[in-house]
Amino acid sequence: MLDFLKRFRLIFAALFFLFLALLILVMNAREGREATWMERLALRISAPLQQQVQGMILWVRGMGEHYLFLAGVQRKNQELKREISALREENNRLKETILAEKRLERLSAYQAKYSSTAIVAQVFARDPSNWFKTILVNKGEEDGVAKDMAVITADGVVGRVMEVTSTVAKVLQITDPNSALDVLVQRSRCQGIMEGRIKDLCILKYVQKSDDIQVGDAVVTSGMGGIFPKGLLIGTVSTVDRKRPGIFQYVEVKPSVDFSRLEEVLIVAEEP
Repeated sequence: MLDFLKRFRLIFAALFFLFLALLILVMNAREGREATWMERLALRISAPLQQQVQGMILWVRGMGEHYLFLAGVQRKNQELKREISALREENNRLKETILAEKRLERLSAYQAKYSSTAIVAQVFARDPSNWFKTILVNKGEEDGVAKDMAVITADGVVGRVMEVTSTVAKVLQITDPNSALDVLVQRSRCQGIMEGRIKDLCILKYVQKSDDIQVGDAVVTSGMGGIFPKGLLIGTVSTVDRKRPGIFQYVEVKPSVDFSRLEEVLIVAEEP
């Protein structure tokens, strides 16, 4: 008990003098007389303690108000962060919608041209390996898709349908080594067979060294084979080498379609 009193003796003393000062003030107010010298002395002694106690009360009150203010600011800040996050998400959705509409507008011209057979499809998967160049689209037999239909975009030829189920079709890209189609050089009308390569390039085969082919020439579908309509852009000649052995020149073609960015395609059945 003594240890407890010694430890908190300053607090007890402050409370005692504060109580004494309050008692004196109450007595003076009740009796309406002037304070005696002893009462004035008690007030003088207790005044600094009262000021300290009052300061502590004000400090505690200020800290409490400051804490409540900071807590309110923190809540408001969290609410603003949630609103900003929601607005960013909505903005991204609107951007994606606008970009999709622009891509579909470019396809609409081709869809109008092939109005009887054109089917718009979305790409939802790609072959992850480096050995095959195929994509999956979300349209199948139920939508009128059949094997060997041509697949194009506004930029050019993508490939052909190689497999189809009721709701999904697998498309073989023109860059796949198993792909081969009849083409012609648009400027000189030289014909050849274009085959895919592992990289996103194609090789124009069976063109003689005397054929007029130059870097930058456009390569289009010839219309032969019954799959691709005539005149669809495939790509541009990127390399010409006539010095290699043999009777044919070596010609590389860079596809006009960026296969890494495919999102929507148009599937067509036949030449209009």
